[in-house]
Parts: sequence; C-alpha cells; structure tokens
Amino acid sequence: MNDKPPIKKIDTPSNAQPSKSGVVEGDRIIESYQKFMSRFKPIKELVLIAPMQVPESVFDIEVARGAGYFNYPPVGLLYIASVVKHVDSDIKIHLIDLNLEMLQRANGGDFSYDFWKLRLSNVLKDAKSTYVGISCMFDVNKETFVEISQYIKDEFPSIPVLAGGVQATYDYEELLDKFGFDLIFRKESELQFSNFINNVNKADFSSWPKGAAFIYDQHIMTLGEPDEETPVEFDIRDAYSLIPIEDYYKVGGLAVFSRYNGIQKPFATVLSNRGCRAYCTFCTVRDFNGKGIRARSVESVIDELKFLWEKGIRQIDWLDDDFLWDKERTLHLLKRMTEEVPDMEWISNNGLIAAAINEEIMEWMVRSGLKAVKVGIESGNDVMLKKILKPTSKKKLLMSSELFKKYPQVFYSGNFILGFPGETFQEMMDSYNFARKLDWDWASFYIFQPLVGTAMYSIFKDLGEGSDSNKALNPGRLAQRGEMGVKFKNKTDDILHGRDIFNLPPDTIPSRDQLNEIWFTFNLLANFLDNRNYLSGGNIEKLIKWYESIFAGYPHDASMAAALAQSYRLTHQPETAKTYQQTFEKTLSTSGYWQKRVKQFPEILEMAGL
Repeated sequence: MNDKPPIKKIDTPSNAQPSKSGVVEGDRIIESYQKFMSRFKPIKELVLIAPMQVPESVFDIEVARGAGYFNYPPVGLLYIASVVKHVDSDIKIHLIDLNLEMLQRANGGDFSYDFWKLRLSNVLKDAKSTYVGISCMFDVNKETFVEISQYIKDEFPSIPVLAGGVQATYDYEELLDKFGFDLIFRKESELQFSNFINNVNKADFSSWPKGAAFIYDQHIMTLGEPDEETPVEFDIRDAYSLIPIEDYYKVGGLAVFSRYNGIQKPFATVLSNRGCRAYCTFCTVRDFNGKGIRARSVESVIDELKFLWEKGIRQIDWLDDDFLWDKERTLHLLKRMTEEVPDMEWISNNGLIAAAINEEIMEWMVRSGLKAVKVGIESGNDVMLKKILKPTSKKKLLMSSELFKKYPQVFYSGNFILGFPGETFQEMMDSYNFARKLDWDWASFYIFQPLVGTAMYSIFKDLGEGSDSNKALNPGRLAQRGEMGVKFKNKTDDILHGRDIFNLPPDTIPSRDQLNEIWFTFNLLANFLDNRNYLSGGNIEKLIKWYESIFAGYPHDASMAAALAQSYRLTHQPETAKTYQQTFEKTLSTSGYWQKRVKQFPEILEMAGL
C-alpha cells in the first residue's frame, strides 16, 4: 500500500516580482522556494551528465562498432558550464558524456553497457558538496536519463540531482513526483542556472530561476514561466576543454550527413540563433525557445568557427531551427565563413525553410561549404500545409527545386510527416506524389508524433488517440535491428501490406497499424526501388555515397544491402556488388521479417541480383 500523500501542483503568478527581501508579499511559492533552498549547501563541484542516446534494450554493438550511432557533442551542457564559470569561477566542473564513452568502449575490447555505474561512482564518491545536472533532450533517451538519476539517488542520496532539456521540460511533474529529482529547469536553462547559483552559493534572492519546478510541502511548485528574452551571446570556447571534441567523429556521426563525403571528418555542432519564425502546430520550438528569433552576433559565430578549426574540426552541423531567418545576416555570415574558414564544410540536419532560399543565398551556402541539407516539407497537400501552419507551399518548394538543380554536388533530402490528426490516405498520397515530383535525392517519411507543448498535441488527445501513440521511438529508429519497429498482423486483420496499400479508399483515415505499412512502403519505393538516381540522367556514384553512409547505422536492413548490390553492379564493380549480395542473403536467411517483406516486394530480390 502506498501511503505517500498526493502531490498537488501550484504555479507562481506570471507577474510575480521579488521584494527587496526576495519574497513576493503574500506569495507562498517564492517563500516556499527560499525555504526549499535552505536545505542546500553551496556548490563546490558540479557534475554535468549527457546520457547514452541509445537505451540498452535496442543497443546493437555492431552498429556501434561501425560508427553508426549518433554522437552529438553535448553543446547544451557546454552552455551551462560557461554560465557556471561566469557566475562562480571557483566551482569545479566535470562534464561526463556517457554517450561518447559508451561508443568508445564499444569500439574497444570487452564491453558492458552498464559501465557508466562504476564511472559515475568513481567521480561522485570522493566529491565535496557536489551537485549533479543531467540533460534530457528527447524522449528516445529518457529511459537512460531516468536510470542514471535513479542510480545516483540510490547510491548517493545526499547529492542533489538537477535536470533540464526539452523532454525534462515537458515531463517535469513526473520527474519530480515519480523519480525524485530535486529541481527541474524548464525550457532554456542558462539564466535560470545563473540565478540558482546566486541563490545557493551567495544567498542572493534578488532574482530566482523563473520557470524552475520543485516539490515542497507535498506540492509541485513552478516559479512562473522563463523569461522569453534570455541571452544567447554565450562564449563556450573555454568550456570545450571539458570534452575531447576532436574525438567525437571517430565513433559516431551527426545523423548520416557527416559520413556523406565517404569518410568521417572531425565534426562539431554550432548554434547561431535560437527560435523559429514559423508557427508549425506539430513543433515545440516556439514553446521551448519562445516567440521569435534571438541571434548571436556574426562576429561571435565566426570566432567559434575559427576556434573549432584550430581544434581540428572540419565539418559542422548548424543546430539552428531557422538558419536562414534574416537574409542580410545570413549572407554576412556565409561570406565571412567563405573568407575566414574557407575549407570548413557544413550540413543542416535540422531542416531549412525552403521559402527563405533564393539564388544569392543558395550560391553563398554552397561557396561557404554546404554539402548536404534537409528541408522541412511535411506535406504535399497545400490545404494540409495551411492546417499545420507550415510557412511554405508546393509552388515555393518547386521553385527551390529549380535552384537545387544548379548545384547537383549537394545532397538534398526532404522531410515528410504522415498521420496528422484526421489526415486521409489521399492527403498522404499527395505527399508521396509530391516527393516524386520534387525529384530530390531522398524523401524521409516520418510518422507524426504528438509532442507535449505543441498545438497538435491537444488535438491528438481530443481525438481519443492517447498521449503515448508513437511518442517514443519512431518505427524507423528500430530499422537497425532489421525489424523496422513493425509487427505483422494476422491475416484476419484488415491491414493492407505491400503495394496493396494503394487500394485503400482515398477518404480513409488509416489506423496506426496501417500507417506503419504506408510509412514503410513510401520509404522503400521512393528511396530504394525507384530512387531518382537509378533513372536516366541520375548520379549513381552520389547514391552509393549516401547508401554507404546510411548502412553503417542500419547493417541489418536488407533493402539497403540490396540497393548497394545493385548500385555497384551498375557502376561495374562486381566484386563489391557480390559482397553486398551476400550480406543481403545472410540477413534474409535469418530474418523472418525481411522474408515477409521480400514476398510483398519481390523487386528487392531483383535489386540484390538474385
């Protein structure tokens, strides 16, 4: 029997202001916060932890040893570290990137996934007046995030555990109530963390961490909402001493674009602005980062790029959600890059807004080092684009395509989302047909995920779909295990497979199970069986580079092995083609899943050369 009293939630009024004593007259929450803080000792050591990005339940050592997993440097924690040093330079900071260390160990000798327990224990057991801060950015690494926090709470119960990040922001009530976190910094955390350090180390309560959440007297309390106009001009160059940035490329990648050149190059990520001009109803950016865009100075961005170049970095991925938001600033930045870091390559994995691309910008993007880019398309139906408030149209996207054709050396990928609430099969077909019409190098079809903090989330719940539908791993993320995250239904079920999906009535709103089949078929046809680069005038060499970069992350995907076999046959490399044919046959012989898929799509066998 659980005798724990129920937890209630109380929010600080958004207009609350501190008095000279730091307490809002009559406001219980601020007073409670001061009492809550009285139990904490001053911070002498801060351990910042980036969790493993792949839970043990889906970890595949073969993928790890092929550098097939993502290995993004923990830039968010570098920002926090720079703030801490600015506020109190006497605080000793440890930054432990468990994802990097996991991949390094997997590429070494004996490997055990739970290595991190001993690693953290060795750091925490002798630390003095230590605090732990853990980053939880996305739902896919929440499992490891919680496991790490629980271990620390069990083994070192006196150590305060703090958390921040996108997922921590939207799950803060659960993290406080169920998992015992001491303090959650909601949304952007730099200013909150700065005020928190002043509160705990200097007893200075002239400001508090607006937006932070905690439990006091059996109540979940939030200190209002974070300030939207938080600073973005942070210099994190000194914080790079906390991580071996020059080693990240050796054991992982930045999505798959970082391998597109055929070899991994030392990489890093850079944030030049925060926020987005768009109001897309499926996206959390405007809720998390606030309305509008706040940009760093071009000078500071260039200084960071020069610093990274001196550290050996040769490729960057822009973390900006709206890199092209200001034409003049964008051109100024690109021209400065061309002049001052002329050999730095860059990719844009977050997705550019196509409507912002014109001839001049496209020219300077390429001149400044652009190698591969994603564009957020989302739908090939103009009505749907308006419904989700996407700032583009099919006409504008087709205009972008004409620009792209002038620079065939760049790899172009378009993102589409299937399964918006109420979306019909015909509207999904509009996306598929538009992807074929755009004729880009790749079309990434994803299944809609209802994210807390978005307008679409409440719509999804109102439809009675539940809050957990496809919220965790998108089916494609399990492709590395050769199963695509999809289980076949019995023949008695009315789920259509293979090309039979095209027999669905146009006005059908597909079930979630049917949607999985639509997702698989669209991706298979658009990107493998009917890829534009196999057609007359296509670039098979370009396609090979792309398939090879993907295959490292999905070695058990039979369609990729078959596609590579075909590609090498067409480029008159029979020995390499034979190798991939054998890889295909091995996967097929051991995977019931792919045996069923081949029956649905016998063209896969032909592609493999069988």
